[in-house]
Amino acid sequence: MDKEIKNKAKNARRGAKGSLTRAMNVTNELIEASRSKSEVKQAFEELRRAHEGLVMKHEEFTMLLDDEEFEEAEKWMQVCASEYVAFTMRYHDYIKKIDEDKSKQNVSDSVVGESSEENNEESNDSQGSNNLIEQSTVSNENDHPSTMQNPEMMQHSPSSAKPFTVKHEKAKLPVFTGDVRQYFIFKSDFKHAVEAQYSERDTLTVLRSCLSSEPAKLIEGISSDLNAAWKYLDQNYGDPRIVSDTITLDLERFRSIQPGEDHRFCQLVNLVRRSYNILKEIKRPQDMDNTHVISLMERKMSEDDLRVWARYLNSEKCEPSMDNLLSWMEAEMTARMRCGAQIRKNVRQHR
Repeated sequence: MDKEIKNKAKNARRGAKGSLTRAMNVTNELIEASRSKSEVKQAFEELRRAHEGLVMKHEEFTMLLDDEEFEEAEKWMQVCASEYVAFTMRYHDYIKKIDEDKSKQNVSDSVVGESSEENNEESNDSQGSNNLIEQSTVSNENDHPSTMQNPEMMQHSPSSAKPFTVKHEKAKLPVFTGDVRQYFIFKSDFKHAVEAQYSERDTLTVLRSCLSSEPAKLIEGISSDLNAAWKYLDQNYGDPRIVSDTITLDLERFRSIQPGEDHRFCQLVNLVRRSYNILKEIKRPQDMDNTHVISLMERKMSEDDLRVWARYLNSEKCEPSMDNLLSWMEAEMTARMRCGAQIRKNVRQHR
């Protein structure tokens, strides 16, 4: 009985996918034929409804699956969502191009109208002077035939040249895999790139396709409430205290640097800078800019590094803060990378 219900739900989902594909093909043919804005919009509205129907049938089907089957079904749905998002972007680009062309045409018509009015007003006043100009032009052409314009040169004049445009690959959507260090950056990028362009329902569909399996399970069953989806994700990944604890643990786990390990010193600098940037992003830089974490960083250094750091504090007459520590560490990293370059090493030249 359960298998029969599952097959029925799967067939319903397959039918919804077929409706989506047909609607996408119709809209694509209209775009390829450069049809009017109203026709394409009407076809895309049918496509949007077909996509909503597919999402609904998919959710009904996944409620009947176990964990392994759910993973496979979500991969299938992610492919469908990616196709829909890519086509949606193409649709918006087409509508934007139509609006831009219409705006340029309106400006051109306005300029032509103003020019014709000015010519009509000046024609009566300048008729006598035009006769003189015509006579002068004829005499100049007879005296200087080489100054006449070549039609080919007129066609290739700079004013008639088309503007140079560069087409580049569209930016990929942000992806979140469950790392709390990356959650705030992912959320900021997603809101900037997606939420400003799509409806709440479409945005939620795109959000689901940008999440890996573990975060996607948290918003399973939410079909239209975008705020509720963000609320669940914030509860699990958006607590600044958890992010701060995770970053502090990364710093504690870093193995102490031994003398001569310049490459590990560079790794430590990059780790500290990356961690500090994340904490500044979540408005908690004080969790690293304190004596506890600074002393922890000092314990990770070798004795030689610690002497240079102490000498820097004395010469600059500054306090041991995270900004001062990073300023010194980054300068040291640049110097060590330069000294450690292959061209400056004492290697035997083979000729």
